[in-house]
Amino acid sequence: MSNSQFQPNRREMLLSAAGVSALGLTGSFAWIDSPLAGSVRDKGYYSWKVGSDIEVISIYDGIWKRDHDENFITGATVEETKDALRKAGMDDAKVPIEFAFTIVKTGGKTILIDAGTGAQLAPTAGLGAAGMKNAGVSASDIDTVLVSHFHPDHIFGLMEKGTNAQVFPNAEIMVGEAEYAFWTDPGLIEKLPEGRRGLAQRIQATFPSWKNVSQYKSDQEVAPGIRSVDTSGHTPGHTAFHLSSGNDQAMLIGDMINLPALFLANLDWQLIFDADKDKATTARKAMVERAVAEDMTVAGYHFGFPNSGKIKKDGDSHAFVPTGA
Repeated sequence: MSNSQFQPNRREMLLSAAGVSALGLTGSFAWIDSPLAGSVRDKGYYSWKVGSDIEVISIYDGIWKRDHDENFITGATVEETKDALRKAGMDDAKVPIEFAFTIVKTGGKTILIDAGTGAQLAPTAGLGAAGMKNAGVSASDIDTVLVSHFHPDHIFGLMEKGTNAQVFPNAEIMVGEAEYAFWTDPGLIEKLPEGRRGLAQRIQATFPSWKNVSQYKSDQEVAPGIRSVDTSGHTPGHTAFHLSSGNDQAMLIGDMINLPALFLANLDWQLIFDADKDKATTARKAMVERAVAEDMTVAGYHFGFPNSGKIKKDGDSHAFVPTGA
């Protein structure tokens, strides 16, 4: 994939550099390019730390270039969507939705947080296995898998295409109670439209029969320095994970914000994939407010690569300042 779609124009680059150095961002952009972007995307991973005890490895899983349609965002037309992409220095031909999952090493454990697409969605996604290999992490190294929610781009990497055989059979797979209850409800499939039943059927054909699946509660320490945070709305049990070590902290926010150029710059825009759009919007706004107030590192599943950084106020809006910018 070319990196050109992520390069801001010269005016935006000058504004970015001045804004970051002064911590007072100005302009209309919602994305600041990081010099790390090209190299870490090519390698498929990069590492960062939370305090002295937690190592985080972000794994790149590729991209889905989604066609524009009027239903993608409630509150924005296709032309407004394209305009927001252009303001961020991005190609507006399609909506570039990237995927990046996370490995956390803490307390002697290697923990996978979500598992990517498993090369079972867009043909340009499914690079996560190669990224893990390049990072020196194999499937057998994973002690625990934490699932933020049951959308396919987060769980298909747990199961082989065609057979549904487990990719991580020796790991404990932990899923939030509310998310698990919703998707494994025997009556759910009949309530869903025909075109949306496949995901629920696959979940019900796998997770309930897997002996290594357990459930976590909201606000539970699921591993040393990792605590579950209820951020439901995107799905009934969507969960973020708060990492803390000493005085340092970070938040893995999953799908609370999809593409920053669209949904960070426009917090009232609502995504087609949000189950409860109003609840998801409320959760997104609260998380952005917290991230800004606490100057907290966040990592978003669809934030591109590098997918970690800081959220800063940008006039009446916000900008994402990725690691290395």
